[in-house]
Amino acid sequence: MTEKDSIAGWAKKIYIGFCGFLLSLAVLISLYEIMSRVIFKTIYDFIIDFSVWLTVWAMLLIMGPLLAEGGHVSIDYVRDKLHGKARVILEVFNTLSCLIYGLAITWGGIHLVHSLYVRKAVFPRYFAFPMYLIELCVPISMAVFTCFALIELYRLIRPKGQKR
Repeated sequence: MTEKDSIAGWAKKIYIGFCGFLLSLAVLISLYEIMSRVIFKTIYDFIIDFSVWLTVWAMLLIMGPLLAEGGHVSIDYVRDKLHGKARVILEVFNTLSCLIYGLAITWGGIHLVHSLYVRKAVFPRYFAFPMYLIELCVPISMAVFTCFALIELYRLIRPKGQKR
């Protein structure tokens, strides 16, 4: 069974589709906001905020799958020039850096969300919207990113003859 046919492959496709849905929803909301501003001469700040929040959620949530596909920002020039053991060492170092980054941001995000929840912080708009609901994207997306970094690290250090 290939990766694309496995349960993990399907879950990854659904997850990426969900991120695409969030981004599409953000675009539609932005288009609605533009039309209502131009045609009806009305504007609501929470509509603008909502499209921005959805865009941020979509972009942060997709970081894990991008890491798995090598689509994240990295300096490929040095890595591509290396071969053999030196390349593997550099890739393990890069993946460990991603893992540490993901763990640190997840931990910090959890503390941020907890403090916002405890303080009952809200965005002051037409209606009070709890800040912790928006900021939840940080620990959730970074936890997903960390899981993908762990999978990548396992892929790099597992024995070559071992099956998936």
